[in-house]
Amino acid sequence: MSNPYQAPIQGGTGRPNLKQEVSNSIQGPAISLIVVSAIALVLGLLGLVADVLFIATGFVDQLEQVNDGPISEYTQITIRAIWGSVLVIASSFVLYGAISMRNMKNYSLARSAAIVAVIPLIGPCCVLGIPFGIWALVALGKPGVQEAFSS
Repeated sequence: MSNPYQAPIQGGTGRPNLKQEVSNSIQGPAISLIVVSAIALVLGLLGLVADVLFIATGFVDQLEQVNDGPISEYTQITIRAIWGSVLVIASSFVLYGAISMRNMKNYSLARSAAIVAVIPLIGPCCVLGIPFGIWALVALGKPGVQEAFSS
């Protein structure tokens, strides 16, 4: 005799909905990566704007009068702008991948974004992205997660 007050079994396996279970487990790392990469993106864009303004307004010429080092200020700012561009691109990629992870749309993109977040000096906010990237990789590596993304 069955119990009429017992919760119905979903999918016939006695296990809650896999997609909902996976969604709950990846929300934390996904939101953390979204926040960290958004902060890194805003700061990176502000840095790039400042570099362009330094060159456009001639402020670099005033800095060169103070600097007697072997590398000119224009070269330093150019290198900083190139590195800043790389960081903005990496942060944008991590942001897009984290949004994809949160929405459970593209497993390989979410995993790639988590890997980029773990790379020191490339990932969002340098070292701050590492623990969140590791958390995301652990969450994405759990059994059944990849299947839940594809369903």
